[in-house]
Amino acid sequence: MVVDEAFRVAQSAEEAGDLVGAAAAFESYLDDADPLIAATARFHLGRVVWKRGQLDAALRLCEEARETAVKLQHRDLRAKVENAIGVLHVARGEYEQARAAYAVALDLTEDIVTRAKIALNLGVIANIQGRYDVARQQYARSETLFSEAADERGVALALHNIGMLHADRGEWDEADEAYYRALGLFESQGNKQMIANVLVNRSEVCYGRDRAHDAIANCDLALAMYAEVGDELGRGDALRWKGHGFRRLTRYAEAETVLADAMRIAERARARLLQAEVLREVGLVRRAMGRDAEATKTLQRAQSIFRDLGAERETAELTNLLGPQVKQS
Repeated sequence: MVVDEAFRVAQSAEEAGDLVGAAAAFESYLDDADPLIAATARFHLGRVVWKRGQLDAALRLCEEARETAVKLQHRDLRAKVENAIGVLHVARGEYEQARAAYAVALDLTEDIVTRAKIALNLGVIANIQGRYDVARQQYARSETLFSEAADERGVALALHNIGMLHADRGEWDEADEAYYRALGLFESQGNKQMIANVLVNRSEVCYGRDRAHDAIANCDLALAMYAEVGDELGRGDALRWKGHGFRRLTRYAEAETVLADAMRIAERARARLLQAEVLREVGLVRRAMGRDAEATKTLQRAQSIFRDLGAERETAELTNLLGPQVKQS
């Protein structure tokens, strides 16, 4: 009971954005004599270090937790770990491995919250790859399951992803409504990290409505929150959207500076989707500055990563932007 309460407190700290405090709490149980407690601590710590942008360390921790769960034949823990491993594979652009992990998790558990998370995560892959109808179905299923479980945090996550889907389709009013509802729930939960995520993603809505200054202000608010909770990947995404705003305002030198910071974060975390998004933005900045040769090489690098990730919409957009390429023998 003491350990259960300690884990609940640590999870509350994690959800409130206190990643440092949560990590310290989980680390204190890594060498527990009970292998189930030690494995559960590894699973939770893996989630925390992932949120801090340490993907390799997170994957190692989750794989160690999975090994113990298999030995103990603990289906519930293994399902949670497989879902977490799937998320990490998505962050690295390894979608087939992610789908396999999610499939294993679904076979192992009937827990409604875990199944809701898996539906949400399958929707993420579909969204990235431009299969919007599939993404919409998975997000709707996720929201329904979270609602049935009375899990308001989960409902807020589903609404956040629904907002991202609408934004990807240029449906600004629908995106704004979903983000507004998600933000209200995250505020009530005191979840600083997810509040920051919503602010960053709402910046895209501002850009869609030609309100670049409002978008940059949202990114700055998010950056302050990410710095407070220690979320490096979140910082990278916020810097990428801030650089987008500077480019639209023709403030190219400032755009290059923040995008260079975003790229350093993306490379450290091996976050391939973020790398592609930053490269695309850098290429557009260089093109706007008349540095066409550099721009073309940078955009081609972005296109290559998007293609590898199966992001068909982005690949097609860059193909049109680059125009016919000269083939070399």
